[in-house]
Amino acid sequence: MRVAWIDCSAGASGDMLLGAFLSAGADREVVNAAVRAVDASLSVTVEQTSRHQIAATKASVRVNGELHPEGPAVEVGHGHGHGHGHDGDAGHGHGHSAAGGATRTWAEVRGLIEAAGLNDAVRDRALDTFARLARAEASAHGVEPDAVHFHEVGALDAIADIVGVAAASVALELDRVVVSTISLGGGGQVRGQHGGIPVPGPAVLHLLSEAEAPVVGGNAPYEMTTPTGAALLATLADEFGLMPPMRIQQTGVGAGGRDPIEVPNIVRVVIGETIEQPGTELVYETNVDDLDPRIWPQVLARLMEAGAADAWLTPILMKKGRPAHTLSVLVSRPNAEVVRAVILAETSAIGLREFDIRKHAADREFASVDVDGQRIHVKIARYGGQVVNVQPEYDDVVAAATVLKRPVKNVLAKAIAAGHDLWS
Repeated sequence: MRVAWIDCSAGASGDMLLGAFLSAGADREVVNAAVRAVDASLSVTVEQTSRHQIAATKASVRVNGELHPEGPAVEVGHGHGHGHGHDGDAGHGHGHSAAGGATRTWAEVRGLIEAAGLNDAVRDRALDTFARLARAEASAHGVEPDAVHFHEVGALDAIADIVGVAAASVALELDRVVVSTISLGGGGQVRGQHGGIPVPGPAVLHLLSEAEAPVVGGNAPYEMTTPTGAALLATLADEFGLMPPMRIQQTGVGAGGRDPIEVPNIVRVVIGETIEQPGTELVYETNVDDLDPRIWPQVLARLMEAGAADAWLTPILMKKGRPAHTLSVLVSRPNAEVVRAVILAETSAIGLREFDIRKHAADREFASVDVDGQRIHVKIARYGGQVVNVQPEYDDVVAAATVLKRPVKNVLAKAIAAGHDLWS
């Protein structure tokens, strides 16, 4: 599986993400074809630069070949001029003038992207990003999403940022994207059309709250993550967390417009093939000292029916010398919620402990052997291609021993031997 990890320890903006994906190997002609499909006047250029002596790629969007001077990058607004997000203040420096395009409603932006000759995946990703921005700004200003007007983000050059990132990420053929904890910044305000906006801004908080993204203030006193950057991360992320196990194939570094002293103003993208890991499962535990012991067999049976991989009891001695049991249940994540419900419903427990564990399992297959005319099912375990264990189904052994009128231990031994003979 091809996976990308996005390092947002210095925050993120649209141009930083675009530069990082291009630096990681996304074809700039593919990106330019996508942004030209939105409008023939658009193009993306790159230049090599550095931040804190770390080599990085700076991506810029041009309209009719002209690079707009940096200015207030009013991200999203409603009505007549509400907005926020000065990328220059944010240290990302991807501000554009209003000349990039007139104010547009969310419906107009949606129509513009839908009408463009884009790859379906690119179109869907771009529309998802703008929809998130519209919902976030609507929440921040107390209006309906359809009442949101996109100002600078609605301009052609800023639309190209979002479409460009969508095209670059699709071109890299990623199966999964993991995003790190996102630094937001703080300690001041950014300039909006109608005054100061606190950092982190309301739209950024809404976007990342909706995505259930992990965030941190960071160590820089300015806006480190812009609304566009937050919306793109929320759209791209399949999950959030540390870099997953992988064999690294490509890396990319995208630069923001400024080079502040606090942090290297970059976004990093690390791309590779995932490494197969032993399965991660959960163990639930709870101590129970007030349940009629006659109930335990039914509890264990119900847990197995609910999808537990295993369930067992351990006798313990609790405070004041009370005899009790620890109930332990091994379960895969998809079945965890159902198993939790069974524990709390079927026992007198009112709480659980949860542990992540890593399970190493031999390959398994099932077959049957013949013991004096009686069919007995066996489980065969292989490790490294070798048979390491043969285990007969105990109920079959008991049934065969009854028919043959022999001791269970003798039939069991013959079934094990027959199983080993088959795979020796």
